[in-house]
Parts: sequence; C-alpha cells; structure tokens
Amino acid sequence: MSILERAKKVSTCANSFVKENESLGRLHDEVVKAMQRSELPQMLKPSSNYSIKEFIEVCGILGEGCMSASWCNFVWGMHNYLIGLFPKKIQSEVWSNPKTLVSASLNPQGTCDLDENTTSAKIDGHWTFNSGCDHADWLLLGCKKEEGEPVLALLHKSEYLIDEDSWDVLGLKGTGSKDAKVDQISISTDRILPFSQVINPLAALLTLVIVGPVIGGAQSSVNTFASTLKKKQPQIEKDPFLNIESLYLKLAEASAEVDAARSIVVAAADLLDTNPTPDKRTTSKISRDTAFAAKLCNAATRRLFESSGGSALHQKNTMQRIFRDVSAGCNHAQLSWDRLAAAHGRQLLEDAL
Repeated sequence: MSILERAKKVSTCANSFVKENESLGRLHDEVVKAMQRSELPQMLKPSSNYSIKEFIEVCGILGEGCMSASWCNFVWGMHNYLIGLFPKKIQSEVWSNPKTLVSASLNPQGTCDLDENTTSAKIDGHWTFNSGCDHADWLLLGCKKEEGEPVLALLHKSEYLIDEDSWDVLGLKGTGSKDAKVDQISISTDRILPFSQVINPLAALLTLVIVGPVIGGAQSSVNTFASTLKKKQPQIEKDPFLNIESLYLKLAEASAEVDAARSIVVAAADLLDTNPTPDKRTTSKISRDTAFAAKLCNAATRRLFESSGGSALHQKNTMQRIFRDVSAGCNHAQLSWDRLAAAHGRQLLEDAL
C-alpha cells in the first residue's frame, strides 16, 4: 500500500474521531496510533525516502478528514527533520524508539544561559503553541541568549511541564497546542543548535509545510458543500428565494482557488526537493507563494461557509468546524499574507534594475 493510500485510511480514522478530538482538546489516542502505524510522522526522518512534496500531499489528505490530525502530523514530521541536524549521538537518543514524536515552539520565548566554559546550558521560560505535545516525548524550544543569536533547545518530557488548561480555542481544538514551562533545567550543549544552522537556511521549508493541512481543510469544505448541495438540489430549485446557479458559481470558484493553491504549493515543494536551503530570493518567493496559497484556501472556505446558510452555524454541521479550523490555521504568523507579501515586495525592489 502506497503512503498516499495509507494516508487516506488514516484520514478516514481521524474523521471518525473529530468530535472526540475537539472535546479532549488533543488527538484521540486511536488517531495517533493509526498515524504511527502508517509511519506518517516519520516521513521526513533522514532515513526516510519520501519527498517534501509527498509529505505535504499526505498532510493535505489528512486535512480532508481532520485538520487537527493533519496539523499535528506536519509538526511531528517537520521536527523529525530538524532532529536530523543534531549530532548523531542525540539522534540515536531521540530515535531509540523509532516512533518517537517531537513537538516544538520555535519562537524564542524562553532563555538559554550558555556557559562557554562548560558543556551545559540552562533553559528557562514559558512557551506557547506546542502542537501535539500530549503525545510527544521531546520538545524543540526557541530560546533567546543574553548575547548572540537565538538557539533551539531540545528537551525531554521529563524536563518540562505542560499546562493542561492552556488550550481553549476556536479552531484546531484537537491539536492540543498547549503551553510548556521549563524551570532552570540544565541540558547538554549537544542539545543546542543556533538559529543560523536551522531556522535561517530552512525558512522556506518551515513555512511551506504549514499550508498542507490548510489545503486539506479547504478541499474538505469544497467536498462537503458539493455533497450537501447535491442532496438539497431538488429543494433549492423549487425555492423562489434561492438561486442555485449562484451556488454553482461559488462552488466552482472555491474549487478553483483550492486547486490553484495546491498547484502553487506543489511547485514550491518541487523546488525544495531539489534544494531545501535555497537562496534569499527563492526563499522569499516560496514564502510569498505559501502565504498566497493559504489566502486562497481561506477565501474559498469562507465563501462556502457563508453560502451554506444558517444551518452551517449548528455544532453538528461539518462546515462550521472546517471554517473554524481553516481560519485558525491561516492565523499562523508564517501564513500572514500582509507580512510575507510585503517582504517579497522589498525583495523585488532589491532585484530591480
């Protein structure tokens, strides 16, 4: 069975647990087990032969069933990729269990006191948005230093605390993106990497993988709207206050937006599969394209939600959950169209003759 076929099976499983995922505020254990059995979070490990494009396609398929499951998969998969940048000794420690999951909060919210005369560093602070942390054994945490560039610190679950009451949100409820707290924990400097070795060269990749779940969620809105419209078509055609042609138009426009977003992202993934650390100009373009793809998906989902009428407001209606999840995903800072488009505009001026 291909990885895409396995992803479809897991997507179906995740969809059957969407209510439980939301009520728990994290993924149901059975969903995580299904993801692990199919080795979806392990796709970007150095020992894997899967491409970035395939990983994003898998996240899209998962997102059609449950965007929270897809979001956690992108987080676990991407940070398995980052573990591959640490020394071999640390990789062996993390992957002593080959199905270990790694979550992260890369924004440097905590501190790292690095003593240049020793082989240890003291980590302290409070980090938000640690998606999938309930099922993770390790966290990658961004830290500020008193002097010099920020760093990433790798901590085992025995070295941090999860705030169980910190995830009460509108969308992506099942991701369990809770706060983590670290209180003056000393770790080996082998578990520290400077941003210049991780975040800066991989900026395009770190941005691109985020949009996979969003594309999946938006595709789900198209599928759900089309299915509902087909069932209600005879009733709508008889209603003098409804214009079914306008609904066809909105469905087609939303479908085109999602297809366009997917094409943009596939092209970017092909570039990164050739070179995952592109130059500044290409990184800027891929970041712009990723944000634009998210913008298209957000517009498509909103259009279909607003065209679904009052029934879409009910908690039992799938459209409201998809709308909430896609809206939440597009609120990620790395999908901000205004910020990334402005940055690319500046890049275009630098390149202008």
